[in-house]
Amino acid sequence: MIKVRLHRPEAKAPTVAHPGEDLGYDVYAAENVTLPARGGAVVPTGISVELINDADGKPMGALIRDRSSMAVKHIIATAGVIDAGYRGEIRIVMENLGAADFEIHMGDKIANLIPYPVLTSRVEVVEELAESGRGAGGFGSTGRR
Repeated sequence: MIKVRLHRPEAKAPTVAHPGEDLGYDVYAAENVTLPARGGAVVPTGISVELINDADGKPMGALIRDRSSMAVKHIIATAGVIDAGYRGEIRIVMENLGAADFEIHMGDKIANLIPYPVLTSRVEVVEELAESGRGAGGFGSTGRR
């Protein structure tokens, strides 16, 4: 379940085009913003959210991801983590990788909000870690002979 608080009249609640099939919710710009060529801006959504797992009632966080229709135009969303306890306005950090300014209009879909379970737990500092099949190999080491 997603509970949404609208902070201003022009704010729109997140929507999902195909419930049960789509991974995330579309989020909308609450005001007009110009992304300068090869620059960025923070785009207000005018909303705050509370996400709850329907299966177990536990709080959830969310990830903010690009919309594919924006990314193909070289407009990307960055800084995409919303903690489960955050109740402030969601503002989307966006970058324009293109050579021309890009106009975002109030009401435009600008990013995807993807609910995500909280998986963090306590941290324990230890002297040794358990052995694993991979070990310390990284950066493509599994493809080498």
